[in-house]
Amino acid sequence: MQHIHFFHHQELPVPGSTAKPVTYPVCEWRAPKGHVSDDAQHPLNRFVCSWLTSDMADVVRCDEALSALAQLQNHSLTEWFADGDMFCVDFKTNGVQFNQSNVGPEDTDWWNLPEGRFALAEVNAVLQAWRDFLAKAAKH
Repeated sequence: MQHIHFFHHQELPVPGSTAKPVTYPVCEWRAPKGHVSDDAQHPLNRFVCSWLTSDMADVVRCDEALSALAQLQNHSLTEWFADGDMFCVDFKTNGVQFNQSNVGPEDTDWWNLPEGRFALAEVNAVLQAWRDFLAKAAKH
């Protein structure tokens, strides 16, 4: 889980607006220092971190997914599906497949991309750390 960072981002209102700034939690993968990388296009950013930031921004939702992952790992569940605003995520005992919500299975060029597939244990570890980050932030 190295190179995954959790932080709060503040979005400022349009100049001249009376709106208040908005702060939200963000998950981001960053390349190790000294490596040349397009961080935004890294699969962990494109899929896992984007999913956490967009669709898993509250502890209750994280707990629901973690419960399903635990059931998958102990084989009391064979599959689970999470449909969110940004991603459709298919959890199975042999891995996790991320698909963008705006793409349907009929668009075979963009559905079930190999770079959108991750090990169950890897997604579980990042999700647990993200959940803990959200819970800790809620206490402050």
